[in-house]
Amino acid sequence: MIARYFSTPASVEGWNDVGFHGNNEIFTPNIDALAYNGVILNRHYSETLCTPSRSALLTGKYPIHTGTYHNVLMETHPTGLPLSEKLLPQYLKSLGYKTHAVGKWHLGFYKKEYTPVYRGFDSFYGFWNGYQDYYKHNVQAWFVPFDGYDMRRNMETDWSALGKYSTDLFTDEAVNIIMEHNRSVPLFLYLAHLAPHSGTYEDPLQAPEEYIRKFSYLKDPNKRRYTAMVSKLDESVGNVIEALQKNDMLSNCIIVFVSDNGAPTTGLMRNYGTNWPLKGEKSTPWEGGIRTVALMWSKLLTRKMAISSQIMHLTDWLPTLYSAAGGNATELEGIDGRNMWEVLSGRKNEYNNVTILHNIDDDNNVGYAAIRHGSYKLVNGTSLLGYLDDWFGRPEERFIPSYDVAKISRSKTNKILTNSKELREKDVLKLRELVKISCKTKNELNLTLRNPCQPRIRPCLFNIDNDPCEKNNLYDDDSVKTIQLELEIKLQQFRKSKIKVTQTTTDKLSNPALYNNTWVNWADIKHSVIIA
Repeated sequence: MIARYFSTPASVEGWNDVGFHGNNEIFTPNIDALAYNGVILNRHYSETLCTPSRSALLTGKYPIHTGTYHNVLMETHPTGLPLSEKLLPQYLKSLGYKTHAVGKWHLGFYKKEYTPVYRGFDSFYGFWNGYQDYYKHNVQAWFVPFDGYDMRRNMETDWSALGKYSTDLFTDEAVNIIMEHNRSVPLFLYLAHLAPHSGTYEDPLQAPEEYIRKFSYLKDPNKRRYTAMVSKLDESVGNVIEALQKNDMLSNCIIVFVSDNGAPTTGLMRNYGTNWPLKGEKSTPWEGGIRTVALMWSKLLTRKMAISSQIMHLTDWLPTLYSAAGGNATELEGIDGRNMWEVLSGRKNEYNNVTILHNIDDDNNVGYAAIRHGSYKLVNGTSLLGYLDDWFGRPEERFIPSYDVAKISRSKTNKILTNSKELREKDVLKLRELVKISCKTKNELNLTLRNPCQPRIRPCLFNIDNDPCEKNNLYDDDSVKTIQLELEIKLQQFRKSKIKVTQTTTDKLSNPALYNNTWVNWADIKHSVIIA
């Protein structure tokens, strides 16, 4: 069997930023159609930030085991995902795959060895940093006044991209790769969109004006812009699926759509996305920061219009896709992820008595540690001094369009996947209601008043299956003492295997002003001057 993969981790998209999760404000017909025709992964977890999530996806390891668990990789730091790590494209190349990366990298570039084409990808088109202006493609460094252009084709700067919208550039590149691919060889395409991550500080929300005008029913102009950014991402999904159909690749293809963290509704890099009704947002250990939009479609699956309650983590994708490609996942040594292919494909029953380490980032008693086993989650500490420990992004109480199933049926994606058959409205609405998270039960509200979560004072414990919005703190409840102790022991065991963080201080030689105002692999360049 030759399997082909199209994997797309959308950069920042909130739990409630897709229609199939119950949102009527944001219209995502192609993503919704993909979800309804495939399997919705309703208990999928990523990491709280971009770099940790990407390292987990591509290595199959928790960030504490790769040194990428603290914050994101800064533009000026001379470091990256350790070169000792073997990445997913390298594993797939051993099975005969052609591998291509498009979009965001964010795993290091100060030396060429850290860039995608030296980490298992046959080609790369995109940017090395974590975000950029959608049209100018410049990247502003954190904490230092460095600013430079960042758009690459393999190792060369691509100036032809200037003035063109990032989402369109990456979509076109992905479509071209698919259309030019030799179908006798398996393909792994890693499409990591920037959208809908915020752009630069001066202009964070960027989309073509004709798309912004489509959402005039939204009162907040910032929300209109954000929704237009999501709409362009949704359009990209439809165009890529169309390319797969045209090159006759859909019959033996696996499509994975997954977000790398929750939306930053407030705070730094705010983009007005929403994780409602989940608690927290990007950078926090709460469900709103780590429980992410995820789905899978393939004709190789034995079910469609299905909801998977299987607890999954980003680290599971490496062994899962490797197994689906014909590899023996039991031969993968030293990874944390589990092979979920038999479960997702419907050949084995789901099982949720599993442990997921969300993260340990509490050095010097600052930060947090969080872990889940089965239904229960323990959180000790929090991020950003607790300023984001709340529920953000409540929908406005006003008229908004109803959810139009007919528009989902008419989407490019649904027409392709169903041979133009219309989705049955009652089936869609039933599935949508089952996926939707609600946290308004009387029992939860009563218990919340009794034992509030104060993570900076003592740990918090939740039964996530019963309380996904983390309102009912069970810590020190006699009925769950055994579970509480087990989680604390597991957390300590993980702590023993934690390695030193890779982030370092700013290297002044990274300054784009030294290199024609572009971000480059500066450690490979011989410098004749010393920067004071």
